[in-house]
Amino acid sequence: MQKPRLILASSYAALITIAFVVLITIWAELAAPLKDWLRTLSGHHWVSKSIFSILLYAVGTGVLYAIFHEPNDKNLRKAFMLLFAAVLLGVIMLTAFYTGHHLQFF
Repeated sequence: MQKPRLILASSYAALITIAFVVLITIWAELAAPLKDWLRTLSGHHWVSKSIFSILLYAVGTGVLYAIFHEPNDKNLRKAFMLLFAAVLLGVIMLTAFYTGHHLQFF
């Protein structure tokens, strides 16, 4: 197993998973049927989202590991910067959404 290749695959899988969590969280809050469906899968919508997130990350890492060959330092640096930006953007989006939701803007 090549560590740089695994790091790159894991970084992009984490980025995809972050986007999924942010989108499914906002969507489930706005669409009661989705939230109810998630609840029926595991008993609580957060548990279902967590299960899907773990599966998405694991499968994504495996698939991306198979796709990427010989990453270089530039690719790794780019992946880390994108991952950091995704984390920040995700936090901002969820904070803004729940703030607006609490203040009943939507």
